Amino acid sequence: MTGTPVAQTIPRRGRGTRPPEGQGSTDPADWDDVRQILHRGEAGPYWLSVGRDDGSPHVRPVFAAWAESSFFFASKGSAVKTHHLQSHTYATVTVDLDYLHLVVEGRVARVTAADRLQLASDTMQHVFLWPTRVAGDELDADYGAPTSGGPPYQVYELTPVRAYGFPTRDEVAPTRWVFDL
Repeated sequence: MTGTPVAQTIPRRGRGTRPPEGQGSTDPADWDDVRQILHRGEAGPYWLSVGRDDGSPHVRPVFAAWAESSFFFASKGSAVKTHHLQSHTYATVTVDLDYLHLVVEGRVARVTAADRLQLASDTMQHVFLWPTRVAGDELDADYGAPTSGGPPYQVYELTPVRAYGFPTRDEVAPTRWVFDL
C-alpha cells in the first residue's frame, strides 16, 4: 500500500441523521489523524472478525498494533481464531477512537519473515508496552493475555483495503477510505 487512501464522505440519509443547521462538520475524517491515534496507542478495545468455515463471523478481542500502513496481531497456533485466519484471506479490525468508530477491512496473512516479525514485536512494545521477541517464525513473550493460551504466538498482518469511520459526535462526516493496493 502506498500513499494516503482516498477519502469519501458517506451521505447521511434519513430523518434525524444530520446535525442541526450550522453545527457539525461535513468534512470527511482525516486518515492521517486516524493513523496517528492508532500509532500512539490511544485507541481500544480492538475486535477482529474473520469468517468461519460455514461463512458465519468469528469475532474476538485482539491487541492490534498499527505499524506503518497495516495492523499486526498475534494468535496462539492452536486457537480457533488461528484456524480461521489460515483459511480466509480477508478480515476486519474494529476499534473505538473516541470521536470515531473505525472499521478496517483488509487482506490478512501470516507473518514469518524475520524483519516483519521484528517490526511486529517493536510495534507491540510501542503501542501496548508488551515486550515480545522473535523466536523462529513466531513471537515469544514472558506473559500473554489470560485467555490467549500463552506464548508463543503466530503473527498476522492485516493490510487495509477499505476503512469506514462512523463519527460519535458531529466533528466529522461519516467517511469511507479506499486504499491503494
